[in-house]
Amino acid sequence: MKLIYIGYNLEMELHENQVIVLSIENAKLYSEFLQNMWNQTQGKEGKWVLLDKEKKLKLSREMECIFNPFSLNCNDRKILTKLYQEIKQQSDIFLQEEFMLLNANINQFLDRLLLQMPYALKYNSAFQLPDLLKIFSVEIECDEETLLGQIVEYLWVMKKICGVNNYVFVGLKQYLPISELERLYEYVFYEKINLIIIESIYTPLINGEKGWIIDKDLCIIDL
Repeated sequence: MKLIYIGYNLEMELHENQVIVLSIENAKLYSEFLQNMWNQTQGKEGKWVLLDKEKKLKLSREMECIFNPFSLNCNDRKILTKLYQEIKQQSDIFLQEEFMLLNANINQFLDRLLLQMPYALKYNSAFQLPDLLKIFSVEIECDEETLLGQIVEYLWVMKKICGVNNYVFVGLKQYLPISELERLYEYVFYEKINLIIIESIYTPLINGEKGWIIDKDLCIIDL
């Protein structure tokens, strides 16, 4: 798999057991790279190209861009949407009759309840399982307190539920000490997750990292 930025002759191979660190010292270019990455992971057009055996992949489906690791939420809308779809599939396979009975009982209860009211009322009788899951706030139990734990938890949830294996973190090396970075790398290597770190300053490479620098004069240095 390759990650390419069009126009700057930057082509980075994504290998197993390797974290990509891209240090961009030119402020204008740093902003441009991140703006394009954000736009494309949100479904817009941009200059990044993700290739898998020469097949162009859509970044909004295959990659997650994380600017603030403290804002990670294992129960955001896209995750819960996928989770509810998975639960519904299990219900359709194993508990279809039970849900039909539950649906009938809910409709019967509402019919009797609304008859007691002095108003002309109606409701949506086509009750769906995701509606029930939302009512009871079914969500993933997240109990990690450290930043490293929260990051690992989020990566696990996104990989298992949403099938995302490629992640860009902005400035991650400024948040975690080397010992915790090494533990994070061990995890992503084990899970076969591609991790790309983009930062505005160069920091010495540690075990498991492959680095590139784009300096203030826009020269690309392959480390």
